[in-house]
Amino acid sequence: MKKFLLFILLAVTVSAQSKDPNKLLKLVKDKFEKVKDYEVDANIHLDINFIKMPDTRAKIFFKQPDKIKLQSEGFAMLPKQGINFSPAQLLKGNFNSIYVRSETIDNHKVDIIKVIPKSDTSEVILSTLWIDASQYVIRKVETTTKKAGTLNIGLEYTDENFGLPSQIKFSFNLGDLQIPAEMPDASQKKEDTKGRRDRGPVKGTVTITYSNYKIDKGIPDSFFSDNEKKK
Repeated sequence: MKKFLLFILLAVTVSAQSKDPNKLLKLVKDKFEKVKDYEVDANIHLDINFIKMPDTRAKIFFKQPDKIKLQSEGFAMLPKQGINFSPAQLLKGNFNSIYVRSETIDNHKVDIIKVIPKSDTSEVILSTLWIDASQYVIRKVETTTKKAGTLNIGLEYTDENFGLPSQIKFSFNLGDLQIPAEMPDASQKKEDTKGRRDRGPVKGTVTITYSNYKIDKGIPDSFFSDNEKKK
């Protein structure tokens, strides 16, 4: 499937490819990796068609290359990429990259690059990235996965110097989902023999707004040790 998809994309874009996609991706990744660690306050707003929850306040800690810790006042329902959305995580493993074209979104000139993982075991089938052509930050991502549907991510920045977003909005469509029968409004769907009900197509958004970044303060590895014990 991935080989066929790669062949089609190459056939469509070969005449238009004028920039090196790997170079652009490396510039984005290198910019983010200049930040050794950070601490940031986060407000998490959930909008899903069958869940009503108040906003959640949280504090997120990160240290290169992949240490992450979340401190939350309550339950924080986040996409897997939500706690630490980074170019390094997005571009892990071996992949093929294809430069598609340049365009303008929200007054920003961007280069569009498609990324296809080489591994057949990868959950991701295809990711499309809209990369700011002047600041080398990601403005938008669309990712198609094997099991979790399609995830669209929009990113905003108040200061592009460090490549850290001020807001990330995740929009997703998970297709049909079975949920416990006691969930609100579950009676709208038929219950199965295991006490679950078919919820139907699940669509929603998660908006994370970041504030009060504290960058490169020297967070010790021991601060993340509780997370590592739980893995």
